[in-house]
Amino acid sequence: MIEMGRFAKIVHRSLLQREMIAGIPQVGLFILFMLGIIFIYGFRMYFTIVPIVLLYFVLRHLTKIDPWYIDIVLDNISQKDKFVA
Repeated sequence: MIEMGRFAKIVHRSLLQREMIAGIPQVGLFILFMLGIIFIYGFRMYFTIVPIVLLYFVLRHLTKIDPWYIDIVLDNISQKDKFVA
């Protein structure tokens, strides 16, 4: 329940939780899926299945610590560098 002064509103937990597929956010799963398609089907590198599965478990562990971890990393990667000379 969210209380704001005299007012109170019931908020369901599903509205506050992050939407995840297989334990990681949709963005992380999409990146892993695309890497798998590119390396396994595109380049015929079947040995990359092991690193992709390991990367999935690492992302899942990091997501258990902080559900927004992957989004924060992607935002930091996409930021423009500010050089002050």
